Amino acid sequence: MEHILPENWALMYFGLIFSITCAQMLVVYVLSDSSNPPAGLGLYTVYFMAALLGWIAATLQQASETPMAVDLPAFATIFNSYILFLAAGQRAGDHRGRLPLGLICLGACLSVFFLPSARMFIVQNAAAVLFFAGIAWQCNARAWRLGNIGDAIIASAALMMVIGMPLAIYRLTVTEDLPLAQSIAFGVHSCAYALVAIGFLASVLIEYQQHLSHLATEDPLTGLLNRRGLGDALFISLAHAQRKGLSTTAVMVDIDHFKQINDSFGHQSGDQVLQHVARTLDRLSRNSDVVARVGGEEFLMVLPDTDTASARVLAERVRLDIGEHPLLVDGQRIPVTVSLGVANAIGEVDLDKLSQEADRALYLAKRGGRNQVASVDNRPVHLSTGVSGA
Repeated sequence: MEHILPENWALMYFGLIFSITCAQMLVVYVLSDSSNPPAGLGLYTVYFMAALLGWIAATLQQASETPMAVDLPAFATIFNSYILFLAAGQRAGDHRGRLPLGLICLGACLSVFFLPSARMFIVQNAAAVLFFAGIAWQCNARAWRLGNIGDAIIASAALMMVIGMPLAIYRLTVTEDLPLAQSIAFGVHSCAYALVAIGFLASVLIEYQQHLSHLATEDPLTGLLNRRGLGDALFISLAHAQRKGLSTTAVMVDIDHFKQINDSFGHQSGDQVLQHVARTLDRLSRNSDVVARVGGEEFLMVLPDTDTASARVLAERVRLDIGEHPLLVDGQRIPVTVSLGVANAIGEVDLDKLSQEADRALYLAKRGGRNQVASVDNRPVHLSTGVSGA
């Protein structure tokens, strides 16, 4: 180790930074070609590229015996810190503070032409502390809201800067040793940059994993659960019903004459009808109920701890609400009605069998003329319409 010269250390350091930046840029390039690029990708790309140029300038300044006319590393530190603030804000959906911090960034960047090195060091690091405090707030809020550890890593890097830069300024004011203060700031900034790169990669990977998980369990058009998500959501409820011998009821919902709606008004209007029905089901259901889209125009409501009579009441509310509120699309009123089938099980529940029973009841409702509620519960079939009930 003692045979490694300082200029070789600088070369090794630059190689490490260059490798990290190139790896991040490769990830950014791949993500930018996806159909749904992550939020803030463009500004993070600018940050990584600008940061690489800043590290090159810092390395050249350290290796050169001739001082530069303009303190480019100081300029790069201020500019990159503000770009990272913008990127973190865009990713978090928080645009507060852009204008005032932008003015501070402009003023601090212009200072490189007027201030000596020692004062410029204080200005650049004070500005960086301000920007990274905002970054820490934004990333920490996003990490807390979305449960994304990658954003927490970026927030930790920002806190490292918030703590480390004042220490470097303190060393300068106490000892007046600018090279020592610069070394402290250089080391803190290097660690923070590496953590930002790691945190951004982790944040994007976790976000994509969550997105894939949602695609596997949720219907993208309506936002309701699909069949797989339905089983996952009901796992605990069905186990509780089995232990306690509770009643579980399923309501199968089917949009009447949906093919005719598509043919007459177009598939886009058909999609809006599906979303309209999904919103109604979600609005009228209880927090404990689970609603899923299980077919093209079929929905399934599973009602834990609910008997058939109570489920029929809810089904009637759904039928009336949808029937009395036609959908208005581009000035056209699209009448929508639904048929519903109700089935019940007590104690241990086979979800597939219960949904089949509800589907059988739905068939009876459609056979009876549609826009009806039918139920099967090992007793005579019951039909009800808006005109008469049974």
